[in-house]
Amino acid sequence: MNEQRIRHELLEEGLDDWLPVDRLVGLAGELSEQSGEAHRDLTGRLLAQLVGGGLLRVGDLGETGFEAWPGDADAVVRKVLEALDAVAWEPAGGVCWLANTPVGDREVSGTGR
Repeated sequence: MNEQRIRHELLEEGLDDWLPVDRLVGLAGELSEQSGEAHRDLTGRLLAQLVGGGLLRVGDLGETGFEAWPGDADAVVRKVLEALDAVAWEPAGGVCWLANTPVGDREVSGTGR
């Protein structure tokens, strides 16, 4: 498992449905055990790449479906990490959700940007 594989796996799964942030936390945990990098740092970096690169949005599930959190990528990543800290990194589906953007869909389906 490496960062590129995590990115691909999340985007591929995101083609079909929204993902709880738990999925990213779990995959980053596996990689952090292999690499020795702090789990929080790795998760934050991966999330920053995906959100900052316009591949994923972060939000909640509400009455209208997926409702993206407002703010720039840095603010959203910070909010996710703070929320994960608040639940001792055991989100159990309750922190936030990830949704592919059209750019993320195209990247994983091989149709380019």
